[in-house]
Amino acid sequence: MFKNIFSGIAGFGYNLKKSTMLNKHTPSENRYAAYEYFQEKISKAQKENNLDVFNDVIQLFLSRFTIAVSNSIKDDEEKNYIKDYLESLGDVVVEPIKRFIIKDHIIAYPIEILISIIGKEKTLDFLNTVLTTEDTLFDDPLVEKRIEILKQFAGATHSDMLSKASIFLNDSDDRLVIASIRFIRDYAFSEDEDMDKISEAMALKFVDTETSARIRIELLNVFIEQEWKVSGVRKQFEELLPEGYYINTQGFIRVIQHAITNPSSMKK
Repeated sequence: MFKNIFSGIAGFGYNLKKSTMLNKHTPSENRYAAYEYFQEKISKAQKENNLDVFNDVIQLFLSRFTIAVSNSIKDDEEKNYIKDYLESLGDVVVEPIKRFIIKDHIIAYPIEILISIIGKEKTLDFLNTVLTTEDTLFDDPLVEKRIEILKQFAGATHSDMLSKASIFLNDSDDRLVIASIRFIRDYAFSEDEDMDKISEAMALKFVDTETSARIRIELLNVFIEQEWKVSGVRKQFEELLPEGYYINTQGFIRVIQHAITNPSSMKK
């Protein structure tokens, strides 16, 4: 009987600390007390080799990254505190973090922790397996997740990601399309990758009647920065250029005036 009573009290304390930890309206010092409470839980779980408790508490710490406290300075301090703590645990948190990244969409901090423990290359290889390519269909969490993953590959050479970014050019969500364009803009092409195929796909996106003015501006900037020629759809492309842009005799886009940043200046 007493055992059940004490078990109930312990369970109540656990749930109370959990509620405190994930409550953005709770005073910061109370959340820190909850962090310390759960750090003790993890230490005990490790000593007793209790993987269920260990994994549950790690997931709880990771869930704190999905909560935004109104005081952004304190929020960053707390998240960095948790980040540093999880990094200090080392390899044992790698699999729980991977499971969290697979199921959740607010993943910037978990990715940082993973990079710190297993390195950038292995983290990127894992993220490549996480990134799917079906249309987002206005699924905001999925869009946010894909954009965050694309950011992690900025400036890298990764053929699978280049292929996926090319698919995202036709996604229904403009935010993901723009993130993909910027990924391609910063991409470090290797010698065996078909840059012409990518530039052709982006030229077709530019002349597509469904493409927004905002996206056309992004595409123009890539053609200019990458020094890509416009071919195949040059006539349609020229008809859609905003004032101040032209295609020279070699097929390169040039700017007469300052680059256009106002999408309303684009031709319809």
